[in-house]
Amino acid sequence: MQFSKGPADHPVSGFIVRDEDEYGGRRRGGANEYRSGQYSGYDLSRSHKLNKDPIMELKHIIGYQADKCSSMKWSKQEGENVVLFTSGGTIIAMDSETNEQKRFFFGHSAPICCFDLNAQGTMIASGQEGQNSIIRLWDYATARCITMMTLPVVSLKCLSFSHDGRFLASAGKDSHNKELIVIWDISRVTRGEKPEIFARQTSEFNIIDLKFSPIDSSRLVSCGKENIRFWRIRDTGNIRGSAVVLQHHARNTVFTCLDFEYGFRSADKMENEALKRVFVGSKHGMVF
Repeated sequence: MQFSKGPADHPVSGFIVRDEDEYGGRRRGGANEYRSGQYSGYDLSRSHKLNKDPIMELKHIIGYQADKCSSMKWSKQEGENVVLFTSGGTIIAMDSETNEQKRFFFGHSAPICCFDLNAQGTMIASGQEGQNSIIRLWDYATARCITMMTLPVVSLKCLSFSHDGRFLASAGKDSHNKELIVIWDISRVTRGEKPEIFARQTSEFNIIDLKFSPIDSSRLVSCGKENIRFWRIRDTGNIRGSAVVLQHHARNTVFTCLDFEYGFRSADKMENEALKRVFVGSKHGMVF
């Protein structure tokens, strides 16, 4: 078979084929010329190889980008053993038993720096950094992007859903090198409406991780360099913070991650009161 470079708008490969039956096309006679998406010398409507759309389908991605986004999440759909992780600008949903990659979430134009899955397991939020960082919301079942938001931070650190799915919290550094917390109201995005900023707050304290309380959608916990802080969202649109007294534990300690003792399992007040502990990890390998 011989190939020669064809027109730039060739819908398949940009090459003119000079062989008769290699691709299953039926020769009609005359010169093999490309005209408006068809060959004059072939009847491509009979070609099962060239007409398939898409020609290629992604089956597997090899790679895990821990330097940009170290998060991994378990699917919360009943009967699934699916783990979610990132590779570059793609979120991958992989069956942990068969290693089959079941879904790919495409759309980011830069490596994903953070993502989160809501408590119901139906929605994913993912972010990328830039002059204005971008957050995308995804439908988990279809891998479809529901909506997109931008916020004025150049270094996006973390995203967190509230347990009831109403809010999404984002934290990062703005152009003035201050930490900016933004709380988005996403309760109506599934009905086609845009997310709205419910509250925002700047802070002088470093934030590396931020999470909503699993029992109260108005409270959050953050950690960072030499600080752990509790936050409360007020109806006025402000977010008030109070510091945990760490004494000598704070000195030169970078707190890198945090989590609550349990997920949102029960609305029973007695159980919730008994399981309020927060675990915070440090760069030195200690858990507080």
